[in-house]
Amino acid sequence: GVCDGHSRSLNSIPSGLTAGVKSLDLSNNEITYVGNRDLQRCVNLKTLRLRANEIHTVEEDSFFHLRSLEYLDLSYNCLPNLSSSWFRSLYVLKFLNLLGNLYKTLGETSLFSHLLNLRTLKVGNSNSFTEIREKDFAGLTFLEELEISAQNLQVYVPKSLTSIQNISHLVLHLKQPVLLLDILVDIVSSLDYLELRDTDLHTFHFSEASISEMNTSIKKLVFRNVQFTDESFVEVVKLFNYVSGILEVEFDDCTHDGIGDFRTLALDRIRYLGNVETLTIRKLHIPQFFLFYDLSSIYSLTGRVRRVTIENSKVFLVPCLLSQHLKSLEYLDLSENLMSEETLKNSACENAWPFLQTLVLRQNRLKSLEKTGELLLTLKSLTNLDISKNNFLSMPETCQWPGRMKQLNLSSTRIHSLTQCLPQTLEILDVSSNNLDSFSLLLPQLKELYISRNKLKTLPDASFLPVLSILRISRNIINTFSKEQLDSFQQLKTLDAGGNSFICSCDFLAFAQRQQALARVLADWPDDYRCDSPSHVRGQRVQDARLSLSECHRAAVVSAVCCALFLLLLLTGVLCHRLHGLWYMKMMWAWLQAKRKPRKAPRRDICYDAFVSYSERDSYWVENLMVQELEHFNPPFKLCLHKRDFVPGKWIIDNIIDSIEKSHKTIFVLSENFVKSEWCKYELDFSHFRLFDENNDAAILILLEPIDKKAIPQRFCKLRKIMNT
Repeated sequence: GVCDGHSRSLNSIPSGLTAGVKSLDLSNNEITYVGNRDLQRCVNLKTLRLRANEIHTVEEDSFFHLRSLEYLDLSYNCLPNLSSSWFRSLYVLKFLNLLGNLYKTLGETSLFSHLLNLRTLKVGNSNSFTEIREKDFAGLTFLEELEISAQNLQVYVPKSLTSIQNISHLVLHLKQPVLLLDILVDIVSSLDYLELRDTDLHTFHFSEASISEMNTSIKKLVFRNVQFTDESFVEVVKLFNYVSGILEVEFDDCTHDGIGDFRTLALDRIRYLGNVETLTIRKLHIPQFFLFYDLSSIYSLTGRVRRVTIENSKVFLVPCLLSQHLKSLEYLDLSENLMSEETLKNSACENAWPFLQTLVLRQNRLKSLEKTGELLLTLKSLTNLDISKNNFLSMPETCQWPGRMKQLNLSSTRIHSLTQCLPQTLEILDVSSNNLDSFSLLLPQLKELYISRNKLKTLPDASFLPVLSILRISRNIINTFSKEQLDSFQQLKTLDAGGNSFICSCDFLAFAQRQQALARVLADWPDDYRCDSPSHVRGQRVQDARLSLSECHRAAVVSAVCCALFLLLLLTGVLCHRLHGLWYMKMMWAWLQAKRKPRKAPRRDICYDAFVSYSERDSYWVENLMVQELEHFNPPFKLCLHKRDFVPGKWIIDNIIDSIEKSHKTIFVLSENFVKSEWCKYELDFSHFRLFDENNDAAILILLEPIDKKAIPQRFCKLRKIMNT
């Protein structure tokens, strides 16, 4: 239901808008005309922004169908006149802004009589709006905020604002104060908060006869971008005294065109600033500051003031005498000024600010923490001290502080470590935005610790902070914390640890994701808690991060892998046994041994006609029958027998390989005993290898006795084939 069309260079209201649109923003365009039919279908529209266009014409019934409209902004257009017919059906309208148009008056009839629910109204302009008449605000009884821009106001008809029975906040833009008292007379009993802007009070004169002292309800008075003189300042002080309800006065971005010489003026009849308890001054400009008096003539007016704020006004000294006159002061804020230890010594003199509880010296020119603490020992009632954004750099080992100190702000002071200098009575400590890398200081009464934007790697030790209830430690370099650490803070109610570089380990994620109560303790959970590592979850919320099984159960995975390897080795062993893997390994070794030698032994190296492979149990037949027959044949055969011809001391496998290679043939005397002999099998293995590798028929089989063909292993395929012949 939200339609955002601002800054689109539109020159008319877009067509096709329907009842589904509830918020329409067409500000900062070039629209010049609003017709009766442009918005007739937007019956559910609640917010309409037409600010900063070039609208000069709005037809009578343009807003007639917008009966649900609550917010209407027509400011900074070119409307020359206003019409009550625009608003007659806007019964629920709460906000109406008509500032910055070209009209001179608010129309011939009452514009707002139908707007019974209106709470915020802004009217007028800085040039042409010159009249406020009695009928202008007729029908309005209560407004939370009324802003009238009338820099060139020339006519104010008395009682024009009296029809509004209650105004919470009135903002008046007046260039000259001529009609200010007339307006003030009408609103003094119905207004809570008056804000005067862009006014030159050089000619302002307060007349006691103009305002009845009774029935005044104004509680706060603000001067924003207002110019004073010494004389007009005194007239304003008279106003404070006469409008007795004023409790708070603020001067924001004002200019004092004077030298502070109030001695010749009628201040002797004014004892106090009325009932003013809170005085705020921000960005006060004094062009003739170098001629300015010491203000001693107005010291006596400050006795009842309880809260004073003077910000960014180049204050470098509060005279001791003035400090002593501020007998009721409880709160003093001198932020963004030029106070140093030398001037603070004069300001915090003996009997100065006797009831001061809060002192704010943020962003001044303090450099010594030790000296600052000593200078404030005169403030017996001080409990809250803010000296942040000063350039202390370091902290001494010991310091002296007022005895009732409970709150101390040392943020942004560039300190790199904490020492026993801090008062043991502290309940609230702020050391944010420094260079701290650890916290190991015992503070038995500390309830709140603010230590964000430092370089801490872990949470502080809970034993140093036994009653801590709030810990804000965001934007450090903490990578984890545990349930045990949090449980050690027995009274912890709030922990802000967002913005750190969390290592999302399995333990940390299990703790963070399963603890339902954690959400009640962690501030900004879960959006501000994100993983920095592992890399595949970087940037994810801790609540949403998920790690794989192997990352979270590494020991179990390693054990499973080891078991799998063991089973694999066991299975490999069984398969090797069943599939003659050992034989293939032997064959590989024999092949490697043979490859190191010439492929075929030279003829001169052939020493034997045949190598005889037989079982020792068949030696009788071999040695006494076969060998005798062959070696005594004519011509005789030269045979190689392991008993007789193997080289002593040489590895038996090398003997076998060499003997087979140095023989033309290999005779296998096959029998049941041969099949059972391991060495015979090896000789058979290598001979079988020669059948493959050299493609010859060097093997001669002799069946000493009938044996089953199956007794020859399946792997000896060529030998089995020879047996078939």
